[in-house]
Amino acid sequence: MTALDLAIIILYFALLSLIGLYFSKRQTSRAEYFLGGRSMHWLLAAGSILATLLSTITYLNFPGEMIRYGVAYFSGLLILPFIPPLLNRLWIPILTRLPITSAYEYLEKRYDGSVRTLASLAFILRVLIWMGLVIYTASFAISEVTGWDLNTTIVAIGLVTTFYTTAGGIRTVIWTDNLQLMILFGGAVAIPVVVAVAIGSGPLAWWESFSMAGRAETPLFSLDLSLRTTVVAALLNIFCWEMCTQGADQMAVQRYLATPSRRAASKTVWMYTAGRLLLNGMLILCGLALFAFYLSRSGQPLPQFQQAIAGRADRVMLEFIVRELPAGVTGLLIAALLAAAMSSLSSGINSMSSIVVTDLLQRRGLLREETGGRLWVDKTIAMFGGLVGVVGAVGMSLAVERTDWNLLELTHRVNHIFVGPLAVLFFSGILWRRVGRHSTVVGFLCGTAISLYICFGREWFGLEKSISFLWVMPGSFLLGLAAALASSFFFRQPADPGLRELTYRGAAEAGTGA
Repeated sequence: MTALDLAIIILYFALLSLIGLYFSKRQTSRAEYFLGGRSMHWLLAAGSILATLLSTITYLNFPGEMIRYGVAYFSGLLILPFIPPLLNRLWIPILTRLPITSAYEYLEKRYDGSVRTLASLAFILRVLIWMGLVIYTASFAISEVTGWDLNTTIVAIGLVTTFYTTAGGIRTVIWTDNLQLMILFGGAVAIPVVVAVAIGSGPLAWWESFSMAGRAETPLFSLDLSLRTTVVAALLNIFCWEMCTQGADQMAVQRYLATPSRRAASKTVWMYTAGRLLLNGMLILCGLALFAFYLSRSGQPLPQFQQAIAGRADRVMLEFIVRELPAGVTGLLIAALLAAAMSSLSSGINSMSSIVVTDLLQRRGLLREETGGRLWVDKTIAMFGGLVGVVGAVGMSLAVERTDWNLLELTHRVNHIFVGPLAVLFFSGILWRRVGRHSTVVGFLCGTAISLYICFGREWFGLEKSISFLWVMPGSFLLGLAAALASSFFFRQPADPGLRELTYRGAAEAGTGA
């Protein structure tokens, strides 16, 4: 780390704080603070979703996964183009026709208040875990390349992000997300370019050595669920994760609600998908480039090199940033790692505070709209959420030392416990009119139990081998949906009061022209 690198990082922190202060002057109402007055451009909303969901975890673990295990996991990305038509047909028409601030308000209209409360609490717990994981991952990366103390780095990242998010609301989050996304793309482009210049070869030559190492081999399917990766498992994992996240996660849904119309929300879905394919493709290329670079520098036969690099795959990008890049560029890429974490963290803070305010306090009459745009309760809740995330990151650093999971597997096993079960509450109501409150809760509980069994089967339930983490999302979501439908035959069929006609498939299809 040179003085120039440090200056770039400090300048980056200062810029984010100034953006937060600028937008703090526009926070005149709760609708403005959480939804940006429902006037955000679809392109900005799409960039914000992409930056939020693809954190430092993704930025580091995609190249690391590529280097250690090959292309098998990434075969699931082939399903992405099929996601927007489904979401734009099933969910976006419903979402944009309801006058809601929180995704979980839908659940009260479809079922009742108890289901909305259950989903809100599950989301808050999930986001607190996720924020701790994001802050820890970024802080670990920064401490590795700078030598800074891990806990000090955790506190610095957490406090700066909490400050600008609390001050400026969703407008700050969306604008800073897009700024951070540009840095992310810049970092993902810079590494392959530097490698190509350094070793005098390009992607085709890199792929040849990669294939010779057996990293291009991908099993199609296996009945052995402990097998780490197959094409079928990867496709199901990405499909279920995208449907669940885009349809039931407040961090994504809040962006769609912040756009002015259904058409704009639909464009957001498509642009997010295109951006994800592009950025993920660049990160895969980074993994390929780094594998070729260190192979050329090692002088080892391929088998020995494979064994040596596998144990440090998640650190290879960090090593390259520190040891191979010139001063200034190192600082920019460290800023990219910070950007990935801070965009995710800021979204988590804002979305969690919107759920606490809308679903838990305002709904029960415990909080009224503040006059003069002060919003001190909303901002206090946001600040408290950020501080809890910092504490969670410290705890995460202690837990990570006790597992042999790489970053990708850690994320799926710790962060995805409630993602599928939450989506069961939404999609069982959208797809099947007969599913009522009791049935959907049965589906949620079954999905949660399946998540825990897959995530911690060896550690908690005594399985000889862990079930592959790729089955967490398909198992919890699809089996949870099946449980909700099956149990609906044992409960009395619900009536259709109020806006429930908007919440099942037939009504959604009828409203696609609205």
